[in-house]
Amino acid sequence: MRSFRRSIGVLAITFAVMALLAVPHASAAKKAQKKLTYEQAWAKCKQELDAAGVYGVGLDAGARSTAGGACMKKYGYRL
Repeated sequence: MRSFRRSIGVLAITFAVMALLAVPHASAAKKAQKKLTYEQAWAKCKQELDAAGVYGVGLDAGARSTAGGACMKKYGYRL
C-alpha cells in the first residue's frame, strides 16, 4: 500500500512540474508574436518583394500578387 501511495505522489509531482514548465513557454510565445498593423505588414511585404526582385510588370504581375498574398498571410492578414 505504501509503494502505491508513493507512486501516486511521484506522478502528481511529475505532472505539477510539467505544468509549471509549460506555462512560461506559452506566455513567451505570445509576447514574441506581436502582430503588426495591416499597413505595417503591407509596407514590410512590399520591402521583402522588392528585395527579392519580384516586380509587377507585365506577366510578372500575377507572381507579385501571389507572393504578396502569401507574405500578408504570414503576418496574419488576408489580401
